[in-house]
Amino acid sequence: LSGLKALWTETLGDPRVCIAILDGPINRSHPSLIGSNLFEINTLASNEPSQGPALQHGTHVTSIIFGQHDGPIKGIAPHCRGLIVPIFSDRNNGNSLAACSQLDLVRAITQAIDQGAHIINISGGEFTPSGAAHPLLAKVIQNSFNQGILIVAATGNDGCECLHIPSALPSVLAVGAMNSEGLPLIFSNWSQDYQTHGILAPGENILGANPNGDLSTHT
Repeated sequence: LSGLKALWTETLGDPRVCIAILDGPINRSHPSLIGSNLFEINTLASNEPSQGPALQHGTHVTSIIFGQHDGPIKGIAPHCRGLIVPIFSDRNNGNSLAACSQLDLVRAITQAIDQGAHIINISGGEFTPSGAAHPLLAKVIQNSFNQGILIVAATGNDGCECLHIPSALPSVLAVGAMNSEGLPLIFSNWSQDYQTHGILAPGENILGANPNGDLSTHT
């Protein structure tokens, strides 16, 4: 938190910088997001109604970045422009996330780039034994890198020395989860392969927005 406070004395973000959130849909009326500069892109997942984990995850992650400092959640970069690009929806039982295919991810990344994204955050991934991506996904991510667009992706929560796409790709900033002592959480896929192009970030009891208007912590 001290590092964030030091950052905020320098900047709360710049509206010329566009951050795309590839996640679930969000509740834009949450008190922490009122006044934020967010624009939602219509995707295949946008057409799927969500009142479950997809909405919860998307709203929580969005508030961590864009939570306005006069509200209940102080976001990392509340003055940046945000693109909400839903890639997750609820399964039929409403208790878990429906999968996003690598080709659906290609479409979402392309939409984000077309709308001017400078940074693309993907809080998800697909397990792969080889670490190889679908050729179209590998191509769009390499093209993003060549254009100076930063893609950030989670390493996964399987607690194994295993690889997830897209975080396994070397041009992606891979992010593992650490505890308050700076050590990888036991479930975080923080393997040697990630350490050449990744970082650990706080992942334990993170406070964020809940779609019902309250706050909740998630690990």
